[in-house]
Amino acid sequence: MKRQLMGFLVALSAAHAGCGGAPDFTSTAGDDDLLGTSGDALASAATLYDDALGSGWQDWSWATHSLTATRPVYAGTRSLSATFGPWTGLYFHHAGVPTAGYGFVELQVNPGSTANPALALYASVGGVAKAPVALNPTCAGGALKANAWTRCRMPLSALGAANATLDGLVVMENAGRTLPVMAFDDVRLAASTAAPSAPTALKATGSATDIALTWGAVTGATGYHVYRATAQTGTYTRLTASALTAASYKDTGAAVNTTSWYAVTALNAAGEGARSAAVSGSKTGPVGGASKWVSGYYTGWNADDYPPEKVDFSALTHILVGRVTPNPDGTVDAGFDNSNGPAIARTLSSRAHAAGRKALIMVGGAGEHDGWVGAATAANREKFVQNLLKVMDDHGYDGLDIDWEPVEEADKPDLLALVQRLRQARPTLLLTFPIGWVNGNFATDPSLKWYAQLAQSLDQVNVMSYEMIGVWEGWDSWFTSALKDESGTHPTSVESSLKAWVNAGIPKEKLGMGIPFYGLAWRHITGPRQSFTSWSDYVGGDNSFTYKKIQALSKTGALQWDAAAQANYVTFSTPVEDGTVRWITYDGPEAIQAKGQYAKANGYGGTIIWTLNQGCTDPATGANPLLTEVKKAFLPSPTTP
Repeated sequence: MKRQLMGFLVALSAAHAGCGGAPDFTSTAGDDDLLGTSGDALASAATLYDDALGSGWQDWSWATHSLTATRPVYAGTRSLSATFGPWTGLYFHHAGVPTAGYGFVELQVNPGSTANPALALYASVGGVAKAPVALNPTCAGGALKANAWTRCRMPLSALGAANATLDGLVVMENAGRTLPVMAFDDVRLAASTAAPSAPTALKATGSATDIALTWGAVTGATGYHVYRATAQTGTYTRLTASALTAASYKDTGAAVNTTSWYAVTALNAAGEGARSAAVSGSKTGPVGGASKWVSGYYTGWNADDYPPEKVDFSALTHILVGRVTPNPDGTVDAGFDNSNGPAIARTLSSRAHAAGRKALIMVGGAGEHDGWVGAATAANREKFVQNLLKVMDDHGYDGLDIDWEPVEEADKPDLLALVQRLRQARPTLLLTFPIGWVNGNFATDPSLKWYAQLAQSLDQVNVMSYEMIGVWEGWDSWFTSALKDESGTHPTSVESSLKAWVNAGIPKEKLGMGIPFYGLAWRHITGPRQSFTSWSDYVGGDNSFTYKKIQALSKTGALQWDAAAQANYVTFSTPVEDGTVRWITYDGPEAIQAKGQYAKANGYGGTIIWTLNQGCTDPATGANPLLTEVKKAFLPSPTTP
């Protein structure tokens, strides 16, 4: 108790000029929260923190902290982050809040990379600090999971604050350790009133002018919130909070464009609630289906293969246009790998927005490691961030694809700091990151877990699940992007890589799978699961064996389908290309459909395409048959009821 009281006295002496509440601003909630069961706190002194300090509450904390963190966030736009030293604490102070009618202190906790850190709560009543009580046993499941939000409910009676006047609450490190950064959100007093049922039968119907949202009966509710998100932004804006007087809501907002997603939270008097699942609606009529993101890379060096005016944006949700490259001094080169690159980039962003899609700039790529390392240092980071935002704004883009390859162990602190600073500098920025596939023989490598921390600041984490084979010792021949059926001698598949990243802590809904629009060509061997002879077996792939070329070569070959791996390939009895190519592995229509079905059935976020240009078979017409297959596999039909 001595250490806890010392911290309490330090806070009392240092914080009498503590900050008050922040101005009102729009509340948002992420995709995870849409399926949650806890509603937003009602605005009153019962709310200690929800995007900002609640009414009358002051910050008297003595742990290193921020009241305006933007990642991770449980609900709304901000959270409270803290880096605890031994026995340090977050201290919420109030002139006095009667706790009659309340039974619990409730809060959401994300402990970051630390699994189940020792935390305690203690209350101040009448200026007297009560005994600290371990928080973890009061959390869902009895423990705090790393890199995940957990709801904790501490009885006021355990804190010695039931039916009293509460003037302080402390969240404290309770084991004498220094902890990595963690986050807290939705801190409030909660009643023991039963939460209302979730809205059911949620439907969206629309016309050219509005959307009507209708849901089924809700019991035990005294209020509700309605949320809306546009397309695949992943951020839900709260439209209204009011008494529940009807089972429908009419949205005529200007933000309803191509497709919007809706959810409703029903609340009881204490702010506890249950939220409906999301449904989609459109100004041009009802839209349904399980839409995933389709993020396609467009590269400047082969723009002639797929002219920017021909890109089919109806088959995409995001276009990633490359490249801008980092320089070690924090400047950037914005040539987009084409003598006419900036003009091409502006054409693509303009066309994307006209179609209601998002446009991101690909930054970096293979061969740019030294530029990343120098630009992301503490000395150059701020200049680099501002330069990236400027080039994005100058070309009319919505976000950045951070293509740092490879990520060395020594790079990780600066990479994380860079991504977090970008998120802080522009909270609405879309941030994506391409991540490597995982060798199934090392799927539990502890080093994978670091990426879950990075993912907290990202909107998409896309697995580059292509070229998943090489002439490595002990390996046999395999497919460029097999969906399944990996083994010890060909230990790669889309499924096993996705599962490895989920096990490392990256949420499924943030993960996308890769689809190549090119193939890998081989000599000497005639198909999968064969022994290599040497590295000379490999003939070529990216930028050499485009889908157009594969189609042409296949006229003299035999198209094959591997049902176990769910992969396409073509074999040649008479070698082609340089007179030696015997087989080509690629993703054809069947493989793409299988991937789309797998993503939907297993709750993954979507797909990336490398590259859109290599899928075009006729630059004059813009024909891109693989992109058409992706559209059918991952995006809902406009006529789906």
